[in-house]
Amino acid sequence: MSSQQPLLFDAAPMGSSSVSYPPSNPLGQTASVSGSIAPQHQIQSQPLPNQSDESIFKKSAHPTVLFFHLFFRTAAILFYMFSWLFTSSFVTTFIVLILLLSFDFWTVKNVTGRLLVGLRWWNEIREDGEEVWIFESNNGRPVNQTDSSVFWFALYAAPAVWFVFGLGAVIRFSFQWTVCVIVALVLNMANVVGYSRCHKRESTA
Repeated sequence: MSSQQPLLFDAAPMGSSSVSYPPSNPLGQTASVSGSIAPQHQIQSQPLPNQSDESIFKKSAHPTVLFFHLFFRTAAILFYMFSWLFTSSFVTTFIVLILLLSFDFWTVKNVTGRLLVGLRWWNEIREDGEEVWIFESNNGRPVNQTDSSVFWFALYAAPAVWFVFGLGAVIRFSFQWTVCVIVALVLNMANVVGYSRCHKRESTA
């Protein structure tokens, strides 16, 4: 009996660090886990990308075109309001204002409407003197929602602003500034009428 070894002769003491977890698999190989797992509260706190925070130019299919659609008309309105900071000459103010309004009219009529909403309009005078309005639309091309929303908002907002300026000029009995506002309204309303009729024609087609 004394020559026999105790059954727990090879067992490690209770305080030994030789025991590892997880336990060995049936094949005698100890499983190991590599890498680190982030706590659950850290995973849940990671912010998700929010597309609503993106600018209209990042959402636009034609950001450069959208910029110029807004630039000239905004520049004309701001110059009308703050031209006294740059010059005291009404002639200079009138010339710069007419140039900005003309650039805006041409850009909206020939470029931005065609690319942003797929619409185009123009009018022709026939040999008999009859004025004919011609409308074109690209029904097969998908329109970016941001481009469409910004285009129509700016198209209708600018004449509304100029109308308010016109009321102020009339109340002040300022003939010179009233003339500027009338020119701005004529050029802006030409595009409003043209694109509104073109859009209506497209909707009923």
